[in-house]
Amino acid sequence: MAITKAKKEHIVSKLSHLFKKADLMVFVGFRKLSVAKANELRRKLRGVGASYTVAKKRLARIVLKNEGVEMPRLDGEVAFITSGEDVLVAAKEVYAFSKKNREETTILGGVFSASGGQKSILDAGSVMRLAQIPSREVLIAQLLGVLQGPIRGLLGVLSGPQRGLVVALRQIAEKK
Repeated sequence: MAITKAKKEHIVSKLSHLFKKADLMVFVGFRKLSVAKANELRRKLRGVGASYTVAKKRLARIVLKNEGVEMPRLDGEVAFITSGEDVLVAAKEVYAFSKKNREETTILGGVFSASGGQKSILDAGSVMRLAQIPSREVLIAQLLGVLQGPIRGLLGVLSGPQRGLVVALRQIAEKK
């Protein structure tokens, strides 16, 4: 069934609005994805401030071209997942869902917006690596562990002579 010109303009407008406010757009290929699973993914994404949109690739290509990004060639049916709030959480949700539903969904790539507003194309591997970055809390804990390492070493070195004195006194006491 053909889409009317007005409907196409509405879709382009909607995609353009989503893309402009998105820091991450992930291209997800899907085949034989049931409505129930698609709705499950939509719910999970909505919970983390992301959206799931299915549109014709030609219309999405127009939107990306208007924003100065050249969309890669994508095969099959494609969904566009956009996230503006927490990029990592949305990427993690998509990655977990595609890992759980390997037969129906695959990550094809994406577009990432850097802090300067520069948008760049990501391949599927880059999106997956982005999804595997630990959470902020874990990164802070790792940083604190790294910062505490030298302090622990210094304390060990400084307490060495005291320990040696205690051992020497204990040996002298045992001889008597």
